[in-house]
Amino acid sequence: MLKRKRIQPAEDAISWVLSSRDKPCFIEKYIDSNKGRGVFATQPIEPGAFVLEYRGELLSVEDCRSRHYSEKQSTFLFEFLWQNRLWCIDASKEDGSLGRLVNDNQKSPNCTIKKVIVHDKPRLCLFAVKLIEAGTEINYNYGNSKWPWREKMTNWQPPAVAVEETQIIQADPSSPGVSYTDSANSQVKEL
Repeated sequence: MLKRKRIQPAEDAISWVLSSRDKPCFIEKYIDSNKGRGVFATQPIEPGAFVLEYRGELLSVEDCRSRHYSEKQSTFLFEFLWQNRLWCIDASKEDGSLGRLVNDNQKSPNCTIKKVIVHDKPRLCLFAVKLIEAGTEINYNYGNSKWPWREKMTNWQPPAVAVEETQIIQADPSSPGVSYTDSANSQVKEL
């Protein structure tokens, strides 16, 4: 029996980023008037696996903050640090991508966001942090900001310390223009 080589999560992420498409193992569903829509797995997802890209327009944080967003639109803005500057992914426009619809779960998220550098630009990708069963909603922790839906929750305390972890993944030298590791400055980084 011939075994197929398992694709590494970073390589999987990069191939989907380059295709500008989502993996076919997810569906969008309306949840309720509070949460709106969400994304659900249609098959099991292993811990560590690439899930979806949080796709949108890459802006400097200054450009992002100079725009006028409604309260709803502002929930689709993701600010992050890259090359010692603040940047923003603006996913406020409906574009059919699923990553922008992944909901917040500050208590027990099943995914985390990591930066993946593709053609010298940061891309934000969701990776599973535990086994995700078919039918399960995909979610991640949006961070310590005061989100309106969290005000409705009682007895919730934000994590005491947010630690940025770095994972170093060996680059495939046969992939021109794609770098996802560098021993001096990791290119796949947990946010």
